[in-house]
Amino acid sequence: MSATALLRPRERKAKEIEHLEELMRSNPVVMVLNLTKTSTNVLQSFRVKIRTKATIRVTKKNLAVKAAERSGRKAIAEFLAGLSHPVALVFSQTNPFMLKLEIDASRILTPPKAGEVADIDVSVPEMNTGIPPGPILSEFGKLRIPTKIEGGTIWIARESVVAKRGDVISPPLASLLSKLDIPAVYRGLNLVAAVDGELIIPGERLSLDLESVRRDLGSCHSTARALLIELGIPEPEVVPDLLAVAHLRAIKLAYESGYVTPDTVAGILQKAEAQARALAAITGQ
Repeated sequence: MSATALLRPRERKAKEIEHLEELMRSNPVVMVLNLTKTSTNVLQSFRVKIRTKATIRVTKKNLAVKAAERSGRKAIAEFLAGLSHPVALVFSQTNPFMLKLEIDASRILTPPKAGEVADIDVSVPEMNTGIPPGPILSEFGKLRIPTKIEGGTIWIARESVVAKRGDVISPPLASLLSKLDIPAVYRGLNLVAAVDGELIIPGERLSLDLESVRRDLGSCHSTARALLIELGIPEPEVVPDLLAVAHLRAIKLAYESGYVTPDTVAGILQKAEAQARALAAITGQ
């Protein structure tokens, strides 16, 4: 039993407030999670993944409000006071947008509930279900999952796809997938907001479309290169391109002016021959 558990309730609350106050003073970023319908597995998975970057604290909201007031974090205190659901706080010095990516990456696949939408293609593998034969056989039949009885248990005769990504999971299928512990839905943490210093950022504004950002950065990079080349600005990255453009322009100028060089002699002779033929055709000679 920990030393904290041996304290009286009032002492435990005081200790918790003191600990939260210290975390709020030492971490500029505080993320607020809504724990309603959040599974312990998801929370624990996230805790393990970000243990070197952040500290998670599941606490009572009123204690967190007092700690925020004591630490001078007025924005956090006011925000938490307006919430009605249980919360967990994530304390970090990491950029909140980067931390949101960590939260998104911590999602885990779990069996679905009726009415949820499958996040992946769902298949039931060939397996021994460990379930004794009985009324449940009719559920397999309704879902068109071939079965057989061996050793007093139900076996899946062959792998069967029971749902495609985007399909709504029916109550019978949800019940069966739960019994077989087959996942179909990603579950993650419900981020309400992040408080960076005294700036409150709603959770939905912390989501980044990385592919879109990559495309935009690539487009900006290409435009910048083209502009540097067009203006002739000798930045190290475009010097080879500038030399190539200058070379082509010099050859074109030499060709147009009739200046003979190893690069232009063939073109100039061909041009002269073509002009001579055209002149001959006009004069009849």
